[in-house]
Amino acid sequence: MILSLRPLGKKQARINETLEDYWRTLKGDKPMPYEKDIKPESIAGIWDSCFLISIVPEENPRLKYSYLGQNLIEAYGDDLANKEVCEVLVYPTNDHLREKFEEVERTGAPTNEAGEFVNKNGAKVKYRSVLLPLAHDDGTVGFILGGMKWKMF
Repeated sequence: MILSLRPLGKKQARINETLEDYWRTLKGDKPMPYEKDIKPESIAGIWDSCFLISIVPEENPRLKYSYLGQNLIEAYGDDLANKEVCEVLVYPTNDHLREKFEEVERTGAPTNEAGEFVNKNGAKVKYRSVLLPLAHDDGTVGFILGGMKWKMF
């Protein structure tokens, strides 16, 4: 299934709407789709603005990027794949963002987020994102799929 960006009048849909539409299509009647259901080629038009976080309860740190799209590497100032989310995401650590990830893990519900952070290189980044829970094989939240649009100041 290839998902095309839905138009909003003369503008393209925001990444959060497009990604959440895709997530809902995969979800169907389940509480949430499985991580293995995600097919990057199906959302190729936005995949470079997406990220995937793995939640590994028995490890410390528990939250790690397992994928970070090329468009987001510039925003963060580094390729964060396989690194702890909050330790290297922003300087200083953004407790609000970590709390949002934990909220998605706890509730199993999607959420939209807007905010700002200072990246590794000292630049201020304002962003809008969507955070979508994905299930492990056992049905618990094990991943968070996100999409983010941003501007650097």
